[in-house]
Order: sequence, then C-alpha cells, then structure tokens
Amino acid sequence: MRPRRSLRPRVGVLAAVVLMGPWSARHAVAQVRWQDLVVTMGGSVEGYSGNFSNVTTTLVDSADHVRALVGEVGGRAMVSLFQTRRRSLDLSFDAGLRQTAAIGFRSRDYAPREWVGSAAARYMQAVGTWGSVVLRGDMRGRSVQDRPPAPLFLQPGYGRLEGSVGVLTRSFDGVTFDAQVDLERANYHATALQPQLELLDRTSSGIEAGVRWGTAQTMRFYGGFRWTDYRNQDSFVAEDPFRRDRTAQVGLQWSYEGTAYIQAGVDGTVNRSNGRRPEYDALSARAQLTAPLPRGFSLNAFALLTAKRYVHETEFARLVPGEEADNASIAYLQLGRAVAANLDAAFRLGWTRAETEIGDAYYRRFGASVQLNYRPGAF
Repeated sequence: MRPRRSLRPRVGVLAAVVLMGPWSARHAVAQVRWQDLVVTMGGSVEGYSGNFSNVTTTLVDSADHVRALVGEVGGRAMVSLFQTRRRSLDLSFDAGLRQTAAIGFRSRDYAPREWVGSAAARYMQAVGTWGSVVLRGDMRGRSVQDRPPAPLFLQPGYGRLEGSVGVLTRSFDGVTFDAQVDLERANYHATALQPQLELLDRTSSGIEAGVRWGTAQTMRFYGGFRWTDYRNQDSFVAEDPFRRDRTAQVGLQWSYEGTAYIQAGVDGTVNRSNGRRPEYDALSARAQLTAPLPRGFSLNAFALLTAKRYVHETEFARLVPGEEADNASIAYLQLGRAVAANLDAAFRLGWTRAETEIGDAYYRRFGASVQLNYRPGAF
C-alpha cells in the first residue's frame, strides 16, 4: 500500500464548526421540538442477475441468478433545537437493520445482515436582507456481515464524515442564487481477508452553484466541480503515483408543485483522472411524480436512466469513482395509503441496473416490497 495522504484535519475542523458553531449564538431562544419520528418495518422479495467477480470480496460463485427474502426495521427522527425568524438548528437521525436470506447460490446460502446509521446537524443563519448561510455536518456508517458474492451486490461497510457551507439568496425579481462547498472523508472497513477494501478509501471536496427562477413551476440550472483523491490506489504514472479524479457536472431541473408534485431533470458528468482507467462520460435523465389517488391512495413514481461510456478500454478490472449504484439506472412505482391515524402502508415495485466496484460490470435487481410507517401520536 502507498502511504496515506489524509484531509482528516480540515474535514474535522469543518465538522466541528458545523456542529458546535450554532451553540455560540447568544440570543437564540431554545425551543426544543420534535418535528418527526417514524418507525419503519417491511419485507421484500428480490431477484438479482449477473455473473462476475467483485474486486472487494474474496468470495466467488457461479450463479447467474439468485433470489432473496428481506426483512428490515428502522427509524428516523428530526428535532428542532431552536427556531427563530433569523436562525434555526435542526438535528436528524436515521438507523436501520436489514436481514437477507439469499437463495440460489451454488456454494452455500448466504444470510447478509446490514446495519446502517446516520446523524446530521443543520444550522441556518440569515445574513442582512440578502439571504442566508447554511452549515451542515453529516456522519454516516454502515456494517455488513456475511457479504455475498455477485450478483447479489451489497455495498461494503464504511464510515463517512461530511461538512458543507452554503449560501442561499433572497429572490431578486423572481430569481434566487445558491452555492455550496463541501468536504468529505470516506473510510471503508478493510479486514485481514479483504484488504482490497482500502482501495475505495477517499477524500474529496466540491463546489456547486445554481440559479433558480419561477413560482409554482420552477427551473434550476446548476454546475459543479469535485476533486477526489484515492490515496491507496496507484495511478500507474511514475511522476504522479496516487490516483486523483476531477469531475465536472452540469444540469437543468424543472419542478411543479400543485395538487401533484412533478420533477424532471437532465445532467451530464465528465470524470477525468491522472490514470486512464476511471475516465468516463455520463448522461442522466430523471423524473419523479407524487400525486393523490381516489380512496385515499397516493402514487409515487421515480425513474433515473443513465448512459455511461469509459474513455479508455482496459483489459483489467477498474474501480469506479464512487459508491454502490454510481451512475445507475433506477425505477420504482409505489402505492401508499393510510390505514390508521398514525400508520400508513406502501407497496413498491422496483428495478435497478447499477455498476459494482468493477467498471462496466453491472448487476440487475428487481424487487417487490411492503412497508409500514408508524408515527407515535405523542410526536
């Protein structure tokens, strides 16, 4: 392994500012209030297809198609610590457990268990009469036991820390402007049997700016740039040995909010690196619809279609510059309905075609699930 180059100090400083800075506000009046508390339970039947090896797992199996039965339980909450006309501080939490029983592998039946959790703090401060500054800190973690081989692809365990600073202006003749800078550190959980997971460790920073106009119908044009360092990956360039990626993105998004909520957008991504392997171009189109239906039902539909092309063809596996489902195509259709005062149920059909940590190696997933969301009356 190459010596590590870390951005931990500057990420840690930014996270501390984001999480602790608001407490120094002398004139904020504490108004602790629960905004939401949801307990989720559900189950699903899923099918996976694709036969290839993973870079970050030592397990090999010859199955082309496998099935899985999944049960999950989780919860999320949001708390407002204080809120005034000029400043606010919110905390949000999310945690869940997902247990899978896989069927169809030739060597043995796998039973992966996934634990996930996150915590975030968001502070908003009005600045003069022109707009607001938003500080955000985010910590996420994931652990996977008995991770199976492909085609049942599960993202490996990791820990992630992110901080961001953004500005949002007031409306100038119907036009608002926004900008954000962020820092991120992701550390994947390598083990003695899977040291290759360290190849996915990364530090990154990015900037994005956008302009929005409209009222009931809005348009937003945005562009951004991201710098990413993979400190454990070789670039195979002697004078610049560590992999460094530079990613540019530009997009356009349209939204409508009335009886129904509709959103559609398109964006393009260009990724270039000091190594030839991970350079790619991608184009994505997305659409989302949320609408009420008769008899108290609601409809939620989403589609994301992505076309991706690597600039250079290589004869060996390459790690993609992102996490699970990077540059994926995803679609789902969900029907929901309240079944009690604090309980709603949803049925979802979903499809995914996503890249694993091997470039140009895609798995496909189709699933049907039922989910119950319970909101305690006290909140």
